[in-house]
Parts: sequence; structure tokens; C-alpha cells
Amino acid sequence: MDNSVTCVKFSIIIPVYNVETYIRECLDSIVRQTFKDFEVICIDDESTDASLSILQEYAQKDARFKIHTQKNQGQGIARNNALDMAQGKYIVFIDPDDWVEDYFLKILDTEFEKENADVIQFDYKQINEYSGKEKIFSLKNKYKKLFCDKNFYCWKEIKEDTLNNPRQMVWDMAYSLDFIKRNNIKFAPNKHAEDHIFSISVTFKADKIFYMDKVLYNYRLRANSSVNRTTVDHFCIFDNIRTLEAFLTENRLLPDLEKELNGYKNEVMYRHYANIPENSRVEYMQKCAQLLPADELKKLKHRIKYKNRSFWELIFSIKNKTNNAVKYKIVTILGFEFLIKPRKAKL
Repeated sequence: MDNSVTCVKFSIIIPVYNVETYIRECLDSIVRQTFKDFEVICIDDESTDASLSILQEYAQKDARFKIHTQKNQGQGIARNNALDMAQGKYIVFIDPDDWVEDYFLKILDTEFEKENADVIQFDYKQINEYSGKEKIFSLKNKYKKLFCDKNFYCWKEIKEDTLNNPRQMVWDMAYSLDFIKRNNIKFAPNKHAEDHIFSISVTFKADKIFYMDKVLYNYRLRANSSVNRTTVDHFCIFDNIRTLEAFLTENRLLPDLEKELNGYKNEVMYRHYANIPENSRVEYMQKCAQLLPADELKKLKHRIKYKNRSFWELIFSIKNKTNNAVKYKIVTILGFEFLIKPRKAKL
């Protein structure tokens, strides 16, 4: 990438769809940034609420906000379009129902200049909209030995977690745009799990990822987010899996990661099964059978049937389950389930 065309230090990319309740908090956190050299690229994915008018309101007040619209195609295409427009040296992604700390860009700028890194990863706080509870997600706590004497890591050091790492979102990292362009890293052009392909590609392509043990991002866990909706759109995960398989094959990684890939497929298929409409589940399982080895397919069917519970847990167990941001107690007695729903917190 020719640095002469770089106009700003950071490009902030926000895909937007029907988030009128939350978008102001997100945009206000950007306006408050202590580091001012940035542009904000908002891609409205054909919202049917007031989201677009709110975006336009901010753009009228601040020329750094650039608003673009597209036909309803999902976050993957929205983010890819924004990457094509970006003029920043560095890229960050923010979801429109989340917000960032006031010093978010300032700290990232300091570390990028000091470390000369292509990718910087940081920690985040999860806020459960339903219960009001907060939880810090720290990479250092998970990999204590890895970060005891250094701040960089590469995929080979977390090999078994590279594909099955629950942190496959894109907003807990900041990226050099040159690194993204040079490696032709894109989002899957789908509406669900589109960020997995991007995140996994980044992890494999980066020689080293610089990690900061700082909470810079606030993630809102909410009940009506797109990932929790029951829709046949979740069938797109099969395209995502094929794309990932092709990436691993092209980069000669598949022989070393075949076991991890099968585990990844199993987990993704299990997770999305709950959001498949009842009348489409037979077709869904047929597609799973096309992509899974026989032993993994058997595991998947067992997980779906018994909901990840052992024999003794089916006899009697009390487990926590989070669904649509609501944490339930599930009491199982002789295979029968009883759900205990908590009261909603007064926020």
C-alpha cells in the first residue's frame, strides 16, 4: 500500500442494522476520543428503523463521519465495502451496539508506533443487558505461561486454540491496513459467523500479534442481536466452513490442523443448530453430514440430542445456560428439563 494515499491515522468501521436504541452510545464514545486523527466509516445495511437518520445527524455535525448505504447483505459485505473505502493507516472495528473507552485510539496509536506491529490485541468487558452483570475477558488470564515474560504471540503457540478459540470476533484487535491489503484478508460475504474467516486468517498470517493487557472495548450482550435470531440465514455457515477449508489448503496448513478443523466444524454446526427453523433441521443435518467425518457427525448428533449432557447429568443436574443474553438455571431430573428464569435487573 502506498502511504501517500493515507489521509488519517485510524479508520473506524461500523456496520449498522436496526440499532437505533444503541447507536448513539457507540458514536458518542467515538466523538469523545482523546486522539482526534480518525475517520468513521458507517455502512447502513438497509435499516428499517431510525438508525440511518441518526448516522446522518452525526455526519452533519462532524465531517469525520462518512455514511454509506447498501442493500441488506449482512455485516460481512458491509465490512468488506468499508475496507475498500478506508484511508487510515490502521483499522479498528466497532459493533454499533457496543462502545469504546475514551482513550481507545490514543493507547493504540502509542503502541503501534512503539512496537511497529501489524496487529494489536486487547481485552474487553462484557455487559449483560438482561442481568446487568459485567465480566472482564483477559487473554493473559487464559494463557498465563505464554505472557509471563513477553507481549507477542503467534498461532503456533496456541495451535490447538487457533480454530476453536472463542475469541473469533474482530473488534478486540486493531490492524495495519497495509497488512490486511497485503494478505488480501476479507470477511465471508454472509450474515452469520462472517468474522471467523477474517479473524482466523489474521491469526495465521501475522508473524506476531502484540497483546495489551488493557480493557479498551465494551461488548453488550443483548437478547435481540442478529446472531440469536431463528432463520435459515444460518445455513451460510456451510459456505464459511468451505472457505476456511480452502484457506487452510491453500496455505498448506490443513495436514497439521485437520483435527482442530473437525472440532471447529462440530462446534459451529452445534452452535447454529438452535437457530435453524424446525422445518429446516433435516436439511441442515444433511449438509452437516456432507462436511463431517462419520465419527464427528455421530458426536454432533449426540450433542444435539442430549444437549451436551452426560448420562449422570441426564439423571439429575443443575446447569447454567445463557440464551439471548438471559442466564437460566436448567434443572434436569430423569431427562426432564425445568427452566428457572431470573428476574431482569433494574438498570
